[in-house]
Amino acid sequence: MSEPISDAVFELHGACVHSLRFSFAAPIGLPYAPATLAEDNPPPVMFRRVQAASPPPTRKGARWTTGLTLDGKPFDPSGPLDRLAEVEHPEDAESLDTPDPETLVLDWVFDVPREQHTIAMPGDDKGEYLLSIPYWNPAADGEAVTRTVDYFATHRVNWATEPQADWVAVSFDGFYPKERDSADVLIPLGNCDDQCPSGS
Repeated sequence: MSEPISDAVFELHGACVHSLRFSFAAPIGLPYAPATLAEDNPPPVMFRRVQAASPPPTRKGARWTTGLTLDGKPFDPSGPLDRLAEVEHPEDAESLDTPDPETLVLDWVFDVPREQHTIAMPGDDKGEYLLSIPYWNPAADGEAVTRTVDYFATHRVNWATEPQADWVAVSFDGFYPKERDSADVLIPLGNCDDQCPSGS
């Protein structure tokens, strides 16, 4: 797996003009505002909603890249993408705004079965996307961290409409509220792979 986005972890397997491929695991024991589930009779499956917008929505009315830097300079999303892990956020970074309806390329409810799974952070997808804000990460000191989660799923979902830009913003909280205690995911679209045959 890769990075916490709330009391859950997101792992990117791929994103192209056709689809999004990802894993989702929860809960991970967020040190503040952890997700709570029934202990006596936990549900056999959780349901989560994912929304995506392309181009990514603004940040307090400004471009989504506002405040992001690389080597002390404003981050250029059209430049080389091999150093995304080094992009820095200001500590007071604003969350992304609610996207314009015409930019939504996905609005989907998916299932996360109760299936115990061991996850590692960071994962193989480190540096393949950005979080919208700086966020707590148990692997922040550079050492890999493992957690056992009770709910885990891997999904592939086709976009409802083709992304209009080279980047998509993915939110598991519907880009709401503005003061949400979670991070959205900013993903550059890549090539199709064997999980997403071209033209499917």
